[in-house]
Amino acid sequence: MPLFLVALLFLTAHQAQAVELSGRYTNLLFQHKDSRNQYVTSDLNRLRLTVDGGEHAWQWRLSYDHELLYGGAVRDPAFAQLRQRPDPTWLDLNANIVHSASIDWRHNLYRGWIQYKAEAWDVVLGRQRIAWGSGRIWNPTDRFNPVQPTALEPDQKLGVDAAYMTHSYSDFGSIQLVAAPPQSNRALNRKWALRWQDTIEQTDMALWLGEVGEERVLAVDVTGNVADAAARLEWQQSWGGKQGGFGQLVVGIDGTLTGQLFTEGLYVAVEYFYNGLAGLHAKQLIQSDILQSNSRQLLGMLMAYDLTPLWRTELVWLLDLEKPSMFIAPSLRWSVSDNMDATIFSQLPTGSAGSEFSGLNELFAVKLEYYF
Repeated sequence: MPLFLVALLFLTAHQAQAVELSGRYTNLLFQHKDSRNQYVTSDLNRLRLTVDGGEHAWQWRLSYDHELLYGGAVRDPAFAQLRQRPDPTWLDLNANIVHSASIDWRHNLYRGWIQYKAEAWDVVLGRQRIAWGSGRIWNPTDRFNPVQPTALEPDQKLGVDAAYMTHSYSDFGSIQLVAAPPQSNRALNRKWALRWQDTIEQTDMALWLGEVGEERVLAVDVTGNVADAAARLEWQQSWGGKQGGFGQLVVGIDGTLTGQLFTEGLYVAVEYFYNGLAGLHAKQLIQSDILQSNSRQLLGMLMAYDLTPLWRTELVWLLDLEKPSMFIAPSLRWSVSDNMDATIFSQLPTGSAGSEFSGLNELFAVKLEYYF
């Protein structure tokens, strides 16, 4: 049994009075085109139970998922290939309970970490989310948990099994060290990174260097104010590795527009993404720790507006700057109550063969989330 799980069980036994239980149920009903270009309907049910505990300098968390997928997605021939692809984690903490022609029921440890925090030191060991990068659509400097903006649920980030140590030398400045072990049978690279971040006047800056497998990586993340907006720059350069040297860059600006038409304020973010690795993933093993694209140059826009305190609309718009291709994802969310949200959304990709979004299919969905 992994050492951090032993420690968590020990803390649970001795600190029962400090334990808090919470949960989240998600139902996602969606209609989409499968790999045979046929419209099918699927229903995803996820129950996530989270136990938090701790005392004094020690804290810990366990988040455990049961996920049941029913319908056409399971019958899609492409789903069988997806099931055979292992999760990009060091520990094998997921398994199928039931799999049939129309049902796939699995369970998984979503988060499982123990933390020691005292004075200027913070150490986290276990399955955790390492969120690096300030971009609103793409985060090339995140080599631990990058998520494509076209994902069905971009907020669901599996996490990484790693040791994460932070030393804070001021209110805003810190030095961070992360190390994650490799797992060859899961195509998981050994990773380590040393990162510095601080705020200089009104500019947030971060710089890290490290290794991802055979790659040597240098990354920069800068965010500063431009009038009433925020300007963002993310850049990572890699040397070595199977794909050779490559760079990825994001430049963006975001802010809130107000006026007679947008009395509550319209949030707008615009980003340009350059990917020096574009197209190479089709010829090599796909890595889960690199943002991938067919085209080198993409443009993205994110807009959000609160229609009322209970209703919020959002739009993600992505454009391939090299070949005719576009991705549009509008959504409308309703806060049904303090602990329930309902969202209706769609994904509408278009494009010529070989373009960025030509391999994606239309999708229409309704999502219900209940927190307890």
